[in-house]
Amino acid sequence: CTPLMHAVSGRQVDTVKLLLKMGANINMQDAYGRTSLCLATYLGWLEGCVSLLRNGAKHNIPDKNGRLPLHAATAEPDVRLLTVLLQQSSLSEINHQDSEGMTPLHWAAFHNQPQHAQVLLKKGADPTLVDKDCKTALHWAVQVRNW
Repeated sequence: CTPLMHAVSGRQVDTVKLLLKMGANINMQDAYGRTSLCLATYLGWLEGCVSLLRNGAKHNIPDKNGRLPLHAATAEPDVRLLTVLLQQSSLSEINHQDSEGMTPLHWAAFHNQPQHAQVLLKKGADPTLVDKDCKTALHWAVQVRNW
């Protein structure tokens, strides 16, 4: 991890801002392929994500599992983080499949986040895409959480 990633992990907003001002590589990836934006998203840290995006963080860099920050944002109960990421996302990113074939819509269903699923569908998420087990997001919603 880089110093920036450590600052993000500790939600140290002033340190993040200082490191960015000093020229820290905002899109550097760790051993798992995660960027600082990815880490902030997994933490559900909206303020950190907004700051990183404003300073040039790329939202379309997948980790080693093929997951984008959009995938991670579906675990956060507050839909605002997903909404911020979607503002800059293309249709191909919205429908991006990770190494298991799961899209952010699949993950929203898996995490029992129907509001996230609605937002993704309004932005063009394809509900017919299947994962490696030939399951759509609806399969996950019914199987895992009984929507």
